[in-house]
Order: sequence, then C-alpha cells, then structure tokens
Amino acid sequence: MRLYCPVCGEAYPLETEELCCPESTDKGVHPLIKQEEGEELERVFPAILTKRWNDGKISFSVFREFMASYQLANAHGKASWWVDRVIALSNACERLTGRGFVRTPEVQADELAQAVDLPAGSLFIKNETLQLTGSHKSRHLAGVIMHLETLREIEGEAAEKKTLATIGFGSTAIAAAALAGAAGYKLYVFLPDSADSQTVALLTNLGATVVKAGDKESVHTLYSAALKKFGWIPFTTCGRDIWSAVEGAETLEYEFLFNQYLSDAPLDVQVVQVGCGGMANAVSSANALFKRLDIIRKLPRFYTCQTTGCYPLAQSYFSVLREMGRDGVITLSPELAMQLEGDFDAQTVLENNLGQIKMTAGLIAEMYPKIKDDIETVLKRVGENRNDFFKPWANEIPNSIATGILDDTTYDGLEVVRAMLISGGLPLIVDEDSLQKAFELAKAHTAIDTYASGSAGLAGLRFLIKNKLVQQGERCGLLFTGVGEHKCDLPIVAERVRTASTVDDLSKLNG
Repeated sequence: MRLYCPVCGEAYPLETEELCCPESTDKGVHPLIKQEEGEELERVFPAILTKRWNDGKISFSVFREFMASYQLANAHGKASWWVDRVIALSNACERLTGRGFVRTPEVQADELAQAVDLPAGSLFIKNETLQLTGSHKSRHLAGVIMHLETLREIEGEAAEKKTLATIGFGSTAIAAAALAGAAGYKLYVFLPDSADSQTVALLTNLGATVVKAGDKESVHTLYSAALKKFGWIPFTTCGRDIWSAVEGAETLEYEFLFNQYLSDAPLDVQVVQVGCGGMANAVSSANALFKRLDIIRKLPRFYTCQTTGCYPLAQSYFSVLREMGRDGVITLSPELAMQLEGDFDAQTVLENNLGQIKMTAGLIAEMYPKIKDDIETVLKRVGENRNDFFKPWANEIPNSIATGILDDTTYDGLEVVRAMLISGGLPLIVDEDSLQKAFELAKAHTAIDTYASGSAGLAGLRFLIKNKLVQQGERCGLLFTGVGEHKCDLPIVAERVRTASTVDDLSKLNG
C-alpha cells in the first residue's frame, strides 16, 4: 500500500508526514489517495474477514488490512501493537463519553420503504447515530488519530504528540474533542463568538481549548493562520485537509457492503447527503475498493443530496460535465450543452433536462471501461485547477432545517463527482419541504434518532422515486447520521476558553 497524488502522479510512502500532496498550488489542493495492493487484501477475503466479523470485532480490527495505518505498523513489525492500540482508543472513548467504537447496524426499513412507495425488502439504512458522539464524524477522526499514533510508535516512545486544531460548527468539533481527549492530544477548536454555551461547555469538559474568533469569516481566517503559524494538524473529516480522515470513515461503508455481501443482497442505488463531502468521499472510495476486489459485482449508482439554498456540488458536477463535453469525451445534447455555457444554475439545468442528464450519466458509466483514460485525463486537469471547478457558494446561504449540509464549499467535491460519473449517479437538489417531509417520515417509520440533516438522503431518494429513477426491485441504501443537539449539564471550563480577534492575537495561544 502507498499514497499517491492523482494530479501529479507522484507516489509517497506511508511513513510520510505530508497531509496532502506537497506540489499543491494556489489553484487548489492535491489530496493524497491510498493505492492498495490487491494481493494483500485478497488474502483476507472472504474467510478471515468473515471470521472476524462473526466474532463481533470492531470494524477497525475487522478491516485492518484496508487501513494504511495498520499496513504501516505491520511493515515495522507492530501489527499486534496496532490492534491493541485501536481497542485501547475505543475503550478510552467509552470511559470519556460512555461509548466506544461500534459496528452500527444496518436496518431493513420495510415500513419506511412502503411509506415512500418502494416494495418491502428494497430499502436499507445504516444507523450511524449509534456511533461514538452520535455521528460518523468520529470514524473519520479515529482514522487520523491511528495514523498519528502509528507514526509516533515507529519514531519511538519519546515522540511528541502533535497539537490538533479544528473549526467547530457542530458535530465535527464534538467528535474531535472526544477523540483528542481520549487519545491524549491537545486540541484547539475555533468557534464563532455566537457559539452556544452548551457546545462550549461540552467541548471544554472533553478537554478541548475553545478559541472564540469573531464571525464565521474570521474563524476561518484565524484557524488557517494558526495551522500555518504553529504547524498544528487539521483535525477535520475532509480528505482535502488530511488524507487519513478518509480511511477512518470508509469503515462504515465496509460494514454496509460486507453485510450485503454476506446476505447476497448488493445495493443498486445509494444516496448520501453532502456538506463538506467527507462522508460521501469515504463511502464512494470504499465502494470502488470493494468493486476492485470483486466483493461487490457492480458499483451502486451513487447520488448526492443538497438543499435548494446551497448546492455547490451540483454546480461543480455540471462544470466538470461541461469540460468533458468540450473535450469530446462525451457528447452532450445541443440543448444541454447550450445551458451549461456561461453562468448556468445547476437547479435550473436539472429541472429542464433531467431525462437527458440521466441518459448521459448512464452512458458515461456504461462506457467508462472504454473511455477511462480520456475521463481521467479531464479529471486530472480539473484537479490541477480545482479551485476553478469547486468554488464557494456565491449566494447568501439561507437558514435550513438541514443545517449540517450547508457548507459553502464541497471540499472533497472532485472525488465525489468522480464517483457519481463512473457509477451513473447524479447530484440531487431538494427543497425545504422535502427535507422536512423526509425527516418526519424517518421519525414516524423507523426507530432511528436522527435529525433533519442526517435524514436528508431520504429526501433525495424520494426525488429519485418521484422521477422514476429507481427501478422496481432495486435495492436502495441510505445513511442516517447525527443526533441533533448535544447537551451538557456541566459548566464551561473557563480556563479552556480563549479569544482571538486578529492574527496577532494567535501569539497568546500555547502552540
């Protein structure tokens, strides 16, 4: 196993401390991607994986060979240490928060299926609300911690634990505080001044230092400056920021797909709600790996879901599609090609051309094995100019019932767009009424304690059903994530709260 940059083509050893490709430019970050050796993974499938699965081991242990941190540890004769360390980390999380790493259940949601006009046996939901801190975010961050810990183990016991930092606008910050606290890492969470006291109390009682840094724009500015000034590690869920965040969250999809493999009921359709794109990146990456290993026979059609108030991923998808049309890799209808010229609006494009777009997406997926090199050439050029294709949302972002998917940029967007292209999926845009209805249906017809952002994928699935983009008998997969508000009855730990108004104020922080 190694790391490589799909833009530059350069390979990097697992020992590297680079978080992304060092050849990244001001045109955009080049994220590092894992490249697996088939033989090392084929050795454990299916017998070894099945035995571990049936023994009830946690997924980091079941799928250890799929993780770069384990492969790195194994290469240095520390495989047993890695297994012991991941179990110890889970136990530490349980002591701190009341819950460690768990294999979350997959629910055959027959009652909900019938409520959305699907037959029984066709809808499966992964319940990530039961994960540590009630969210998939902890999986991403556990992947980061395990890689950092492996590097420390290889360097020797005296190796210092690096300081972590994140931007805290919700579940990411809480998961970060829990993982950092359990692993004994110092964490700074940059929050706006308007952050509610419950969140600040919870973060500080988990051991994090909260930095109140003004408005949202100032928070981003000061967070970025602190990373550069102190060399802190970005403790986020996005592969663009730190590649190891992807492999931690891949485990949730490994669980989903392996359970489907054991029951011989593979998914045909998967819909994932998207904010920063980290979860969608991890899910689609796991899908692609299982397909390469022939654990699944075909990729599920991969759809993403955003709200009508903020849909930067859909804008980016059509920008990439336009680029492929201009290069002659695909043929767009004259009407669609014309609409994609200039300052197009993705929602309008979808509404006016859904049938044509569906047909084009299907043809791309069908032809991908034959035109792979041409498509990858276009995607490489997009990666070289990433910021031109994955731009921040230009309009004001309104309030939404699904606040968790309102990120103004899809940071892992290129990887997610690629997954949609090669599988025949599409970016979906749903309105507030649809998000509200999906949430109500999820609460009424399942026992899953999700919230509107976490059930947003159901709104996307209902859009597919309404527009006859799901065929009779196809098996559909969703991820329900998040538990909404986190409560804390403890007071704020005042000595763990700092303020910073300007870059100069960062010198007050203990880096």
